[in-house]
Amino acid sequence: MSESVIEIVREKFRQEEQVVSIFESYQLIGYEQQNRLLALVRCHNSQAVFSFALSTCPPETFVDLTVENIFPIDREFRIDAPTGGISKLQFRITTTTGQHQFYYYPCQTYIYYKWEYFQNDILAAQFAFNDNIEGGDFMWLEAYRREDLSAIDRNIADGRATLKKRESKFREELEKREHEFIVYEPYRFYIATWNVNGQPPSDISLHEWLATTKDPPDLYAIAFQELDLSPKAYAVSEARPDFIWVSRVMDGVHPGGDYEELASVRLVGMMLIIVIRRELKRFVKSVATTTVGTGTLNMMGNKGGVGVSMEFHENHICFVNAHLAAHVHEVMRRKEDHDEILRRMQFEQGITKRSIEEHDHIFWFGDLNYRIIEQQYNKFVDTVPGASRYANQEFIYAELEPFDQLHVEMKKGCVFGGFVEGPIVFQPTYKYDPGTNTWDSSEKARMPAWCDRILWRSDRTHQIVYDSVMALQLSDHKPVYALFLSHIKCRDEEKYKKVHEEVLKTVDKYENDNQPQLTVSDTDIDFGIIQYNTVIQREFLVANNCHLPVIFRFKEKEGKDSPICENWLDIQHKRGRLLTGNSMSIKLELHADSKSAWKLHRKQRETGIKVPLDILVLHVEDGRDIFITIIGEYRPSCVGFNLETLCKIDEPLTQMNLKEVMALEREIDASEPRKNDMQTIVTDVPRELWFLVDHLVRDCLKTVNLFTLERTFRRSPKINEIRDWLDSWSVEKFPGTAETTAEMVLCLLEGTPVPLVHPYEDLVLTVDSYERCREVLTFLMPHRRKLFLYVCLFLRELNFYANINRVDTHRAARIFAPVLLKPRTVSSKVDKRLEDERDERRVKFMLRLLENKDFLRELGEIEFKPVIRSMPLLDFS
Repeated sequence: MSESVIEIVREKFRQEEQVVSIFESYQLIGYEQQNRLLALVRCHNSQAVFSFALSTCPPETFVDLTVENIFPIDREFRIDAPTGGISKLQFRITTTTGQHQFYYYPCQTYIYYKWEYFQNDILAAQFAFNDNIEGGDFMWLEAYRREDLSAIDRNIADGRATLKKRESKFREELEKREHEFIVYEPYRFYIATWNVNGQPPSDISLHEWLATTKDPPDLYAIAFQELDLSPKAYAVSEARPDFIWVSRVMDGVHPGGDYEELASVRLVGMMLIIVIRRELKRFVKSVATTTVGTGTLNMMGNKGGVGVSMEFHENHICFVNAHLAAHVHEVMRRKEDHDEILRRMQFEQGITKRSIEEHDHIFWFGDLNYRIIEQQYNKFVDTVPGASRYANQEFIYAELEPFDQLHVEMKKGCVFGGFVEGPIVFQPTYKYDPGTNTWDSSEKARMPAWCDRILWRSDRTHQIVYDSVMALQLSDHKPVYALFLSHIKCRDEEKYKKVHEEVLKTVDKYENDNQPQLTVSDTDIDFGIIQYNTVIQREFLVANNCHLPVIFRFKEKEGKDSPICENWLDIQHKRGRLLTGNSMSIKLELHADSKSAWKLHRKQRETGIKVPLDILVLHVEDGRDIFITIIGEYRPSCVGFNLETLCKIDEPLTQMNLKEVMALEREIDASEPRKNDMQTIVTDVPRELWFLVDHLVRDCLKTVNLFTLERTFRRSPKINEIRDWLDSWSVEKFPGTAETTAEMVLCLLEGTPVPLVHPYEDLVLTVDSYERCREVLTFLMPHRRKLFLYVCLFLRELNFYANINRVDTHRAARIFAPVLLKPRTVSSKVDKRLEDERDERRVKFMLRLLENKDFLRELGEIEFKPVIRSMPLLDFS
């Protein structure tokens, strides 16, 4: 690992805060891959993982590091790394704020820790926290925690949600900082269930069932089934608690605790009683009860469930007492009962309702009525014929587990998804002869089964005891109980008060400063020296450092139909969404091609000065626009000048004063087409064009596919070599190939600010005969007409070898019409169908000229002023 990088990271922290290790990773934000530097930092008895966004990778100074997120390593912290295949290149950090996906590269650089080392350091930090009874103090993180660190909900980032209401925002911010005031305290929950088979309690004592532990439990949840089997109870759906049984329960709980009844709920034979230690009742709120009948017509209360929901400290806890359908063959009916209870059991809490699954701790117990699959069991053991074939037989659940219907259904995922049941070490709880511990001796001789069960679903709960009570012989069922140790989320009131005040301030700021804001790393983008046909890339960072998600786009500067930037500039990520704390790299690519070079000429006034070339408007939705200036120094080339300007100069561009050349160019632009003073021209044809054509005529006319419609050599590096050769009028060997020389001819003609037939470019679209075409040419200024005819003369020579170079008259017309007859301006919003039609008319104009014998004969009679005075007249004949 590079010491320089870890030293840079250490500069972000105080002296007592130690950077343990760092790791290079990245996240996928939309389609954007964003680099992240993770740092494991220790301060006294607590540790946290910091996620930094990088403006430069690797960072060069601590300014390049922006805190993007903080993950305290507490009991809620999880780090999961899939194994196998390409998935091993990712990992997930889970905290109270949600899940955060990270990726890393297959080959870690020497600068950073390897993944295995970094993961081991984090695991060691988790073990250290778990071993610390008092937990960790994370208050030191406040120095780094800003409102903009936490990621906003994806719905907000996607524009499906608006600014949160005050209460909602307060809860969200408070939840993010739970780790600062939340501690987990252990509580003992005693869960018990008994199907009493309609028997009255008489003078029975429940101590043997409810007072089995050494220390008094903190809370009891006691369930009964079949309290009353009378027809009247079923008919009226009895819902009044059976106070005799309630009294027996209160007498039977652990004598070492001071208990009181918290809630009771009943539906016919099912009743659930919640008893709590008196000193703990002040931590309970939002107690709600409900019932679900699944018996006859899916409504009657002989089967179904009753439930109690409560908020204990900072956790929502649910207790469900269920009595499911009876008989061995009713497995599907039991599943239906289970599904109905799960679907219909809703606890009303004010105007909202909470389902069973919306609780942190769930205990589901009762007479679930799942049996042993007798046919399979009979194949497993030899049985004694007759009604008493189970007499004196002991059953070991571990051996019969494969035949237990509940085990089979849970394994298939049909019922109780996510629930757990502890190991069963007691005898089946059903069916006994009442008043005895003898298996069913009736004619039915029912197969013993574990009908009475206790299940739970909770991340921070483990079972201490799970047993039955054989001494209570009132019913044909035996009572069952279980003791659980649950770690309940509690609040440190002193720390909570401090966080509460700070969150209120945060929410105030949120409400007062709700305008989305975007931070840009640089508003002046310098492209340096720019030359024709060079591609230059720059990038800058946009970051969302406000508390709201930001939607941005580059905006048209002059109305809806105008472009967002000049056509020589390309912007990647023209629009995007950024969540809080995230950033995105915006890449710009500048390419001064033949269609745009003249525009850059106009921007430049003198050599050695960088000038503004374009201004981009970065629009923030519901926020303020940001203006980004593109600056650079364009070094003019022969491509992009008026051909008249090139005809007037008598020395290479590289040796001329740029001010003089640009003044000459502006003079030609400003004058009327027919009033141009062309008496000062040095040549009828620009030397640069003549050099290119001369090379083609001498050496390249027999080259196959010399000109192509695709123009595949447009960006060839050879074009730049030809550019430099032409600009200096070099005496060195010509550097171009046949194909790149041909392409440069097109670029030179295409790069002129105005078309060669200006100002009659629109008239070209209306002519329908050779005579009219010829007439248009007569309208042109003499120097432009000569240039046009010069190109046609070259095309005539090119056509002589069409059978070899494959550039016949039709192809030549299609290739040269767009550059010789191009429109003066092109709208950014073009009707493609209309433009295609105009292109075809331009091609027909060229064809009418090139295919006419009279026109070709006239070409041979044209004389040109020599390009170099010592040279003879241009003559291809």
